[in-house]
Amino acid sequence: MKNICGYFQQGICRSCDLMEVDYRDQLQMKEKLLSESLNDFSVSLLPSVASQEFSFRNKAKFVVTGTMENPVIGLWGEKNLDSGRELLNCPLHLDEINQALPAIKKFITEAKLVPYNIEAKKGELKGIILFYSPSSKESYLRFIMRSKEAVTRITKHHHALLNDLPHLKSLSVNIQPVPHALLEGDEEVFITQTSSVNHRLGTVDMKLGPRAFVQTNQAVAEKLYATAADWVKESGSKKFLELFCGQGAFSFFAAKNIEEGLGIEINADAVQQANLTAEKQNLPHLKFKSADAGKVASELMKFNPEVMLVNPPRRGLADATDLIINQRPNHLIYSSCNYETLAQDLKKLSPHYSVKRVQLFDMFPQTRHFETLVLLELKA
Repeated sequence: MKNICGYFQQGICRSCDLMEVDYRDQLQMKEKLLSESLNDFSVSLLPSVASQEFSFRNKAKFVVTGTMENPVIGLWGEKNLDSGRELLNCPLHLDEINQALPAIKKFITEAKLVPYNIEAKKGELKGIILFYSPSSKESYLRFIMRSKEAVTRITKHHHALLNDLPHLKSLSVNIQPVPHALLEGDEEVFITQTSSVNHRLGTVDMKLGPRAFVQTNQAVAEKLYATAADWVKESGSKKFLELFCGQGAFSFFAAKNIEEGLGIEINADAVQQANLTAEKQNLPHLKFKSADAGKVASELMKFNPEVMLVNPPRRGLADATDLIINQRPNHLIYSSCNYETLAQDLKKLSPHYSVKRVQLFDMFPQTRHFETLVLLELKA
């Protein structure tokens, strides 16, 4: 495959470690990794769901280095952390994200936002997070700041940024006081009156707040959600529970195939938005609750689902494995972004469940990462 990324060629960014590999070979490599990790299970992979190779990422996270007069939006520098490595035209990002960055650079200077220096532990602006929804043509932007010192200046100048970026609907400041490179803190200060953007997934109109999880590859994500919904329908189950539900995407896609659905998620903001979406979509049979997914045994026992879908973080199910084994729904659907922890969890579940289907969804082209969907059935 011809390499079209200058940042990769120059060694500025090597995040896409498969950039020089032909895309068909990338898929075969991922299929081999997944198959080998599931050697203990006698199941063949369903045909993989491929992605377009570039211009698919709808969300971007950048650190900001350099100076107030000349901010650098991109990655930390390898030697001089204050200089950084600029990434203004990543080929994986949607064009609207790349096109917005010059205006954001200008705004950083106008609002006198001093980039954070990780070595000196001085400065305020640590990074930015930008999301763009192709369906609604709306975006949100978050400035990750060490304190509220610059909130007044951002508020004063933000109308100029809105004029430069007509799609920008939600602007906020996230406070992250910890003196290292970690992005995102617990406090969000909204500059605009609007605190979310409209986002359409398939036939579902959602409200996305800046703290909500969203898959960065929308086209493949929609196929993932639709496939899971089909598996729910084929199972004949009517009581559906989604664990680690975020804003409930799997639940909304499965809604037409079930009589009652419950989503459980630790992020209270995401749960609030999910319930609002259910109300606006006129789906009263869907409910969402905020709780630690590993400590919800009483909720599960009360609800008693026939089919459960889990979508855990990269570390896997952890304590939720025992919760599933104790509850024993007839069918379990596991969506995983880490094939290694997936394999470990499936081994723990194997005395009780049989693996029936496995399918790879290439959510992250040019890298070794991918999403896997697994259907399990309770053993007799």
